[in-house]
Amino acid sequence: MKKRFLRKSLAVVMAVSTMLLACTACGSTDQGEGDTPVQESSGEEASGENESAGDMPNLVVSYAYAEVPADIDKIEAALSEMTKEKIGCTVTLEAFTYGNINDQLTLILSSPSEQLDVMFGRFYGTGISGYVSKGQLTGLNDLLDEYGQGIKEVIGQDYLDAAAIDGEVYGVTTCRDLGAQVAFLFRKDIIDELGIDLSGVRAYEDLTPVFEQIHEAHPELYVTGGAAVQPSFFIKQFKSVDFLADKLGVLMDYKEPVVSNLFESQDFRDLVELTTKWNQAGYIYPDITTDSSNSVQMLLSNGLAASYMQSWKPGAIVENQNTVQNYELAAAVIDEPAAFTMSVQSWMWTIPTNSKYPEKAMEFMNLLYTDEEVVNLLSYGIEGEHYVVTEDGFAANGPQSAGYADKAAWKAGNAYLAHVWEGDEADLYEKLKAFNDSADTTCAMGFVMDNSSVSTEYTALQSVLAQYETLLEWGFAGDVDATIQEFNDALYEAGLQAYMDEKQRQLDEFLGGQ
Repeated sequence: MKKRFLRKSLAVVMAVSTMLLACTACGSTDQGEGDTPVQESSGEEASGENESAGDMPNLVVSYAYAEVPADIDKIEAALSEMTKEKIGCTVTLEAFTYGNINDQLTLILSSPSEQLDVMFGRFYGTGISGYVSKGQLTGLNDLLDEYGQGIKEVIGQDYLDAAAIDGEVYGVTTCRDLGAQVAFLFRKDIIDELGIDLSGVRAYEDLTPVFEQIHEAHPELYVTGGAAVQPSFFIKQFKSVDFLADKLGVLMDYKEPVVSNLFESQDFRDLVELTTKWNQAGYIYPDITTDSSNSVQMLLSNGLAASYMQSWKPGAIVENQNTVQNYELAAAVIDEPAAFTMSVQSWMWTIPTNSKYPEKAMEFMNLLYTDEEVVNLLSYGIEGEHYVVTEDGFAANGPQSAGYADKAAWKAGNAYLAHVWEGDEADLYEKLKAFNDSADTTCAMGFVMDNSSVSTEYTALQSVLAQYETLLEWGFAGDVDATIQEFNDALYEAGLQAYMDEKQRQLDEFLGGQ
């Protein structure tokens, strides 16, 4: 099956990006996209040529992994057998890594002739507005009414509205941890060796003595790390701040509907000072800005880092353990859960305007929320080969588990249809629902900005974020005050005030209509 994993145009984009980052970032790397198992495109599209006999539609579906599984073609074939029977189509899986999926999808969406019927995409830090204003996402209301009733029943209107603009839904979140909470996951052998008590870590500042102790005992390791594209992931997840999807104008107190600039706040400055101290002490992986070949889990699993950040929820340890094969994990959990629009939009299933079969695409999405056979296949692989079901009803490693080692149910639509993985408690999903229910909710839940009237500003502001955000947040800036000032000057020059004013206007209108 033809895949479009990497293109020459992406190589050029990444090369230019790397050169720009190298001018300002510490560290360098010889690792690149070539280290990720990928296949070059032959130049043909991955759509029409794969349609099966009888002109059965073939859906092109994107999906993401920490590392693309060796047996991805087996999964694709098994999925097609299911969809042939259930909804009358075949499927081509476009498998990407968490590190390169955003760049790859950007390239696909910028080429309207290139087929992509169902897109599992990461919208953390950007939201859906930019995609909608560019005309890249299909409105889903009519499709949900006709072909997605199962989705509507499972997700509920409140969470569908959290990805709607002017009443039109553009994305469907997955059944997962919709309350946002952060944890640092550590190699448990090191925590045990040093007798570190992680229960006292409740804020970023509490991590400093932990990092110091690990660095002193294991100077051969970077204490913590991230990977290019992901590093702004969670590092500024303050308990009280709602990023309003794109971080360009936030609610510093998510109970107060006042839009302001996060990047000139004292909270942001304090964070940058803290991470700069970590960086200068040698705790932080130096190639964060350039290494897109390693996911955060792979950095730890490959013996490069002793910890990484991850979202926290019931079952997080076991879920991450399925990816980190070489070490057991221990967690330091930060703050308390809160529910923001961004946490709902962070990963979603969408139908791009590139879709050749939008109706069939919605039928496929509906399977992801209603069909346990499909959900378990995408989550764990082929039963009896990649995983087995124990007598107690848990999923566990099968004889060929390594072929589909990235086992995680949160991506495949309705995770509650997946088997609970061995090692977790049988009532995991009840606990996950309780976790979501316990999350304090932002006053802006359900608000999604329509940025079409300020799309020029949005594009310019995204360029400024790309230049400064990661460097500051991971302590690479050097002169904190000067770089933050330079960052904010560039933001305002790019139109931040006009963008925030429009966001405030729309938020006021949204709240007034409730």
